[in-house]
Amino acid sequence: MMHDSQKEWQPEPVDTVWFIEAPGKANSLQALLRSLGHEVRVQATKGHFMTMPDMLTDTGIDENMHDFARAPKDPVLYRRIRAEARSARNVVIATDADMEGDVIAWDVAEAIRDIHPSPMRVKVRAMDADSIREAMEQALPVRKEDAIAGRARALVDRAIGSAMARKGLGAGRVSCGMLGLVVHGRVSTGRLTLTAEATDGGRPWKLTLPVKSPLTRDVARRLEALPMPDMGIAHSEPFSFSPGHMGDIMVRSSEVLGLKPAQTAAAMQTAYETGRLSYPRATSRGMTRAAARKMRKILGQGFDDRRVKEKAPSDVHDAPHPIGDFNPAHNPERLGEVEGVRILIGRDLVRCGQRHMREYADTTPLKAFLTGKGIPAEVVTLLVKSEWFRESGPAYPGRENYVEQELIDITPEQALLEACMTAGLGKASTWSTHIESFLEKGLVTDRMELTAEGQTMAASLPQDLLNPRLSVAIEGICEKGVALTQDTPAGKEPWEHMAGKIVGSMPARISSAIRSVLSSPQPRVDHRRVMEPSGPENGAGMKQEAS
Repeated sequence: MMHDSQKEWQPEPVDTVWFIEAPGKANSLQALLRSLGHEVRVQATKGHFMTMPDMLTDTGIDENMHDFARAPKDPVLYRRIRAEARSARNVVIATDADMEGDVIAWDVAEAIRDIHPSPMRVKVRAMDADSIREAMEQALPVRKEDAIAGRARALVDRAIGSAMARKGLGAGRVSCGMLGLVVHGRVSTGRLTLTAEATDGGRPWKLTLPVKSPLTRDVARRLEALPMPDMGIAHSEPFSFSPGHMGDIMVRSSEVLGLKPAQTAAAMQTAYETGRLSYPRATSRGMTRAAARKMRKILGQGFDDRRVKEKAPSDVHDAPHPIGDFNPAHNPERLGEVEGVRILIGRDLVRCGQRHMREYADTTPLKAFLTGKGIPAEVVTLLVKSEWFRESGPAYPGRENYVEQELIDITPEQALLEACMTAGLGKASTWSTHIESFLEKGLVTDRMELTAEGQTMAASLPQDLLNPRLSVAIEGICEKGVALTQDTPAGKEPWEHMAGKIVGSMPARISSAIRSVLSSPQPRVDHRRVMEPSGPENGAGMKQEAS
């Protein structure tokens, strides 16, 4: 029987419905499409609309890595998705061109498979007319293969998180890696900047180091108070700045605007949804020639697009860049978060289209000087081997004209983000949320030192989980290991097969804990409520899987 709530949406017939993730960009996308001559209706999925139980102790995955508890987050939204698909002759799925977008695209395709068996996939990389037109020209049918990596990663992450939750340890794959970075002293909230005069009378030399082993805070304070000896030029070479990816931008925004990573991520998303920024969650430090040429039109003849580092073939998106006019002379600190971040990104891109030289100092005088001041030998070696440099070339917005010798503290969020980026831990799309979640657990102090609770957690976890390399390896296998699914047995989903192989290859202590949890009896009545098609005119009904 059809419930009254299932009668809520009887949308007017339309030629085409587009499904996207974010409600915030629905109106912008619809207006852009109409400007291109396409009368469509846009429906948002609000991100992932299929989900697992909130509590990790309720695993929802069986020994075959089947996520039997995966169900619609909001049955009303699920019905709307189906109703919108039913109202249209054509369906286009335009979720983000990343791993999560691939998963959502396949979820939409599965939800409407009895209505539209072969919807098209459009991968929108920016909210401007040229990008939309280009994406439409490259449209292809939705592919199940594209969802394998994201679904497998979600299964592995939930399996790890559930195994730890059953032990009373609230720690997932990425948060364990973050804790490991702290345990092994790879996260520093201290920054020491040293300067030295140049023997040629030119710009001074500069060196910035994180305060971590072998450099302690006490030694850093001593160095801050020491006037460094003059140094000459060892060598020089041409130098090019690369466009920043999302992590770089979040770090810069923290330094210049004082924003936390989550604030910067939100500002970039807003700018993207309103057509003022390209795709924000990019991990590329390069741009296509076409994107660089667009920047030249905005920045003028002083910007040589041929100097901009080209995007790697493996990168899906260009480095984030402004869309539409902006003035790099504007001060980003006075423009509010959204426009301030956008202007900061544009200002930093200016230098990417210029030719610069970087000169490196001859650090020979440092060894005798620092040794004579009683600086520990390990620190002396570190400073002598480090690259003291200065830059020459055209001026660009935000360039440092005078640098002071100083010891400063950066925020825990920035420190943890930088450490994650260096270790390759996590993804651009999740850095900010993982960092916020980790810091809320109370495992570390503002100086990135373990609290008593953090020490207990670190001692209780399998030590292999504290090694960020395990998390990075899992991520890499999920992204590049589709070949692992070629021998998937009949009746099993490829992501289930891949996840099983990944779990089986983990260190024995972790894999056995996961297998133990997955093989134990689990309740199925409360979670497996899926929306089943009940005919083109009746809408979606509810069906509960037998336990």
